Amino acid sequence: MNITDEKLYELCKKFGASALLWRQKFIGLLPEVNRRRLYEKKGFSSIFEFAFKLCGLSAEQVRLTLNLEKRFEDKPVLKKMLEDGEASINKLARVVSIATPENEEELAEKIKVLPTRALETFVRDEKYLQNPNGSQKPLFGNKSLHVQTLNFEISDDVKEELNKLSSKGIDVNKLLRNMLKRRKEKIAETKEKISENIKPTSSYYISVKIRKILKEEHGKKCSIATCSKPATTIHHTQRFRLSQTHDPRFLAPLCAEHHAIAHSIDLKYHRARDKARV
Repeated sequence: MNITDEKLYELCKKFGASALLWRQKFIGLLPEVNRRRLYEKKGFSSIFEFAFKLCGLSAEQVRLTLNLEKRFEDKPVLKKMLEDGEASINKLARVVSIATPENEEELAEKIKVLPTRALETFVRDEKYLQNPNGSQKPLFGNKSLHVQTLNFEISDDVKEELNKLSSKGIDVNKLLRNMLKRRKEKIAETKEKISENIKPTSSYYISVKIRKILKEEHGKKCSIATCSKPATTIHHTQRFRLSQTHDPRFLAPLCAEHHAIAHSIDLKYHRARDKARV
């Protein structure tokens, strides 16, 4: 082959993407093939042999496809995505546990714009919002059934100091609440002072001062309360192209998955706005 490495790589990507697309299209036909028992008419012993010999699909992939088709019976938008090969069964399988006739259109939109890992994160967040019990809240009202624990270690010297204060009749809980309150107030005040001196800019560079206050507030983790992944991006909750500022009051450190979700929400908003203008 008399082509450059770059050209060869481009061809590999092109044909690889085409192969994935046609594989999805084939998978979408399987429910109808199964209904008509077309595999028997064409001399195959089962739907599994049919799918393996014609497209190299595993039995597990075939079972998943047929199961998804049944579970999407009352969800025509998602069912159409499956049957038309508009999305991979891996993505469709991620959302099936939270899919309802009411939210299927939103889920279909998420499937189109979110990478698989971000979609997994979105589904996990939705499950938490729908049923926040688990280990977060007791299922029943009796607090004695629910033991709150810290997920970090308190050093011995801090424990000793708190015990001393408590033994003197000092309300340690009140002391800690006041300390936490002052911390929040200090962070808010610092953000306010920074925002007062912010000037419009076209640069995406975020100053050390702003990064420092965000780190003080959120640490190294994603700012979404239910997420414990490391933050990889500072997200502008007010679109930067419109605001042209790095106002710390409207900045949030996010992991890669929540950043993708945030931008999918922005995309949905702008599509709705553009539609309303027509």
